[in-house]
Amino acid sequence: MAGKVLPITIEELQASLDEADPPTGDDVSITSDGRRLDSKAAVMAWLAEVDDETAAERYALLDDGAAR
Repeated sequence: MAGKVLPITIEELQASLDEADPPTGDDVSITSDGRRLDSKAAVMAWLAEVDDETAAERYALLDDGAAR
């Protein structure tokens, strides 16, 4: 897929994934703060943090002082 101009079709994406090498043992998602999501527990902890942050943002929007 190198040099390919996006957007591509879903079929082209699938073909490139079909041709890709399988993942290695160290292929993991890494968050923007450098945390490695290399286990189910790590992903679940990260998702809980995202959920907490989202809930806090929703609360802040509801409690912006506009109704006072």
